[in-house]
Amino acid sequence: MKNIIYKFSNFLDYIAGYALVLVMLLVVANVVLRAFGVPIMGTVEFVGLLTAIAVGMSLAHCATSGGHIAVSLFFSKMSKGLQQITSILVNTVVFIFLWVIVWRLWIYAVTLRDTGQISLTMGISFYPFVMAIAVGFAIYSLVVLVKIADNFKGGVEE
Repeated sequence: MKNIIYKFSNFLDYIAGYALVLVMLLVVANVVLRAFGVPIMGTVEFVGLLTAIAVGMSLAHCATSGGHIAVSLFFSKMSKGLQQITSILVNTVVFIFLWVIVWRLWIYAVTLRDTGQISLTMGISFYPFVMAIAVGFAIYSLVVLVKIADNFKGGVEE
């Protein structure tokens, strides 16, 4: 199960990377075309939506690679048993918090869909982007759940 979750987080990270490449290409193309008096309409909207996708999709991979900020000064001074208990407690709180985020993002996406919220310039529906971000947070929470399971098996997260 751990391998499947980690592979899916890597897949989401590739999506995030492609979104950032699209942002860069779009911004460069807009700057160049603007010099010729033909700017790309909706650039700001596309950049905002793609950046949101990039951030939401990259969180899980960041967690699998240990890229999130951790306070280890006091943690490293604790005994292994206390480190394990502390890690389980902290990760459980994080897991619950992430599922609250997923739940609220999903409700927000459904509300956006039901009310027909669209971007002003291009008329793009917002809800698919919010749902995609919710999926990114859901996978992130599963990565945290794997870390909790590893802690119960005796491994301490560094």
